[in-house]
Amino acid sequence: MNPFNYTIDFLLNLPPPTILSQHILPWLSKNGFVSSQTFIDNIHTAIYVALFYQLCFLVANNIIFPPLASLTASQKRSKLVNQSAVHFVSVVQTIIVLKLSFDNLLSDQYHARFSEPASRIFGVDRETMAVATFALGYFIWDIYISMIYSTFPFFVHAVVSTIVFCIGMKPYIQYYGCVFLMFELSNPFLNIRWFGMKYLSGSNDSKVSRWIQLINNLCLMIVFFLARIVWGWWQIKNLAYDFWLVRHDPRFLLGESLAILAGNFVLDILNVVWFSTMCKVAVKTIRKGAK
Repeated sequence: MNPFNYTIDFLLNLPPPTILSQHILPWLSKNGFVSSQTFIDNIHTAIYVALFYQLCFLVANNIIFPPLASLTASQKRSKLVNQSAVHFVSVVQTIIVLKLSFDNLLSDQYHARFSEPASRIFGVDRETMAVATFALGYFIWDIYISMIYSTFPFFVHAVVSTIVFCIGMKPYIQYYGCVFLMFELSNPFLNIRWFGMKYLSGSNDSKVSRWIQLINNLCLMIVFFLARIVWGWWQIKNLAYDFWLVRHDPRFLLGESLAILAGNFVLDILNVVWFSTMCKVAVKTIRKGAK
């Protein structure tokens, strides 16, 4: 088994800490804060995942980027190191969730298991739970890190995503976890652009460097638009229609369904706002690269 798969399996198979399994979760369940046994059985893994991402952040923040930042002309090297570590975790998270999501979406068995609206809303298996757990763990970490290093829209994105994936852990709409994580397809281009701007600024006179940045910016805009806006709005329509088809099922959760739709609508609006901002920046970069 390669180190990548070993790390994923290791985190998924860690037992819950005693204080959580014997004290905190029973108290939450007894007092009506948590009712889903599936959530109780898996929340510890999401916490481990959040701690894993924090470990990645600390390694990047204290070992990887301080020597690299010292080679740049930045006058705010501490801020650059912190931001670089955040983007490093984003890279790690993107690789993990896209790998897990594509393993599902490219599997014929996966689509066969979730061929009906009821299975797409209420169905669950080990693979979809792994996706939901890693996504929830990242967004829990993202709430914490966004309060320190990011802006308010990113904090809102983290909170909304955490709520949606908490509901998904019930389990609920786990089929759509892989679907909506296709948003992450734009992240590699976004991170390449960011690292290029921060660490390759001294090579702006290089024609090759300018063309690489130009091509990456174009790819970022195209993939962002297709994955987060076209795909995102199309899939929220599909999700709403599936909710409508199963609305009379006793397992249907009206409040949670409305929260999911509202949360995804907020994310879709944020994606439109970010895309419009990205277009302005990219156009300026393209004009500069064309000179």
